[in-house]
Amino acid sequence: MAKKSHRANRPSPYQVSFIHPVSGKRTKKCFKTQAAQEDAFRYYDRIEYLQRTNQEWRREWYNEDVAATIGDVFALFRTDYLSDIKNDDTVRKYESTLKSVTAIFPESTPVEMIRGLERHMAVGLRKGWGIYKAHREAMGRTRRGINSYLSEIHTAFQYALENGGKDNNGLITLNPIKKGRMGDKFKKSELEPLDVFEWTNANIKRLFNSEAMPKYHRELVMVYSLIGVRATELAGYNYKDRNKELKWHHVDLKKGEIMLWVGKQGSAARRKRAPLHPEVVKIFTKWRDVDNLERPIPHAYRWIWNTMKEVKQITGLNFTNHDLRRLKAQLTEKKTHDAKAAAYSIGDKSVEMVKSHYAPTSMSTLRHFNEEAFSQLTTELECSA
Repeated sequence: MAKKSHRANRPSPYQVSFIHPVSGKRTKKCFKTQAAQEDAFRYYDRIEYLQRTNQEWRREWYNEDVAATIGDVFALFRTDYLSDIKNDDTVRKYESTLKSVTAIFPESTPVEMIRGLERHMAVGLRKGWGIYKAHREAMGRTRRGINSYLSEIHTAFQYALENGGKDNNGLITLNPIKKGRMGDKFKKSELEPLDVFEWTNANIKRLFNSEAMPKYHRELVMVYSLIGVRATELAGYNYKDRNKELKWHHVDLKKGEIMLWVGKQGSAARRKRAPLHPEVVKIFTKWRDVDNLERPIPHAYRWIWNTMKEVKQITGLNFTNHDLRRLKAQLTEKKTHDAKAAAYSIGDKSVEMVKSHYAPTSMSTLRHFNEEAFSQLTTELECSA
């Protein structure tokens, strides 16, 4: 049955908890006054009584608390959440995600109905978010990309769970996307294997020893590989975010250091000091003092992308710009046999991310482990003799 409680020093200290008639879960509502608490308690207690005694409760429930729709949730998310985000790329990303949902489920769909929906599709009967996943796969989207979208959709529904509605205590009573091991995302065993570009010794020689490559292209490849950052962090022009533009005052050639932009806009975004390899210092010095470049790389990302495209055509290597970042991580891992060192080398905090996306454990490291294990075995045998 419904229960009343009071928690002092809260904006809305008067609480009522009850069993939600649709989800079956105990739900909490908070109120600013005791009178509002009493009214709510009588209402929710009656709803519980009607359901418990198998009487009609839906008409009274939905008259008082109209079921929120997908459109209601997304409108709240756009108005209250996205309006405060200053990064245009982030806003566009979320907008694309929300539209991917309403392209499959009508905006008028009640949130509480999503998980119960069924559709016969080319891959068979699908239910709830299985419908969304099957649609996205049919469009050519990868399962890892679909999982990323589901995480962002979960964020929108979670916001509506905690905001909006009566007294701003929540527009919906449950998040329709389940997380965790038995959640709605594709499981690890269901994901396509990652195809990480491997910088073999032959590939590295083709990249750096190509006689047909212009000198500036070779210098740019060297700078890109040895710094190990994203192309957007090296670009001298970034019309979407001027803060990210790399200029000469961000480079200290005497100390051999560079200030790189990390993070997104807001309090977390800042420039972080990183060391420069002497070879990079030599190239930067030439670019500034001999070539008289107004910025280390006086171009936007598109120019860097096109230049690397030319490098690929010259060398015959089918790598991406991001693979040059992987190069530094893979070289570090092979030399140190340490995934954490590989992560540090490219400024990434997540060792697991680096191991899965940048520098998987190399054969060189595995051989090193074999040799170390054999060495230890020899030691143990000698000690036991």
